[in-house]
Amino acid sequence: MKNRIKRAFSIKFYIKKLLELRDKPDETAKGLALGVFIGFLPVNGFQVLIAVTIATLTRVSKVAAAIGTHVTNPWTTIPVLIIDYYVGCFLLGKKPCLLNINFSSFQSIISCGKEIIVPMFVGGAFLGAIFSVLSYFGIKKLLKKEANIIKNYVKKVRK
Repeated sequence: MKNRIKRAFSIKFYIKKLLELRDKPDETAKGLALGVFIGFLPVNGFQVLIAVTIATLTRVSKVAAAIGTHVTNPWTTIPVLIIDYYVGCFLLGKKPCLLNINFSSFQSIISCGKEIIVPMFVGGAFLGAIFSVLSYFGIKKLLKKEANIIKNYVKKVRK
């Protein structure tokens, strides 16, 4: 059980899964980038569903898209959402109101909803765009490198 939990949060585990996919490198890279983008949006609980649906419609790797959403997991969700919020406030030129929320009543939290959700989506889309581009090029390079290693190995074996 301990190894299972450790593996679920291991970057190596997810990279290994991406390398094992039989999709074309470009499809895998696009799927991962899509998942990373969705992973930064404040739609927790629906990220995998949204990513896999869009991946199906755009014909990119569904597995890679699902893996990409794991940029937010139980350990990173709250920090990512807070960073999304502050980046969104900065981009919108708004003063953050998180510190001014009166948490004593549910009504006061709900009244701040629009003030929080809009900056979170803007910040999430901005950060998601940046990190999805980085993940696209990073994994595509890694997949091509692996393909060359396999190709060279096959050449050696056939000689």
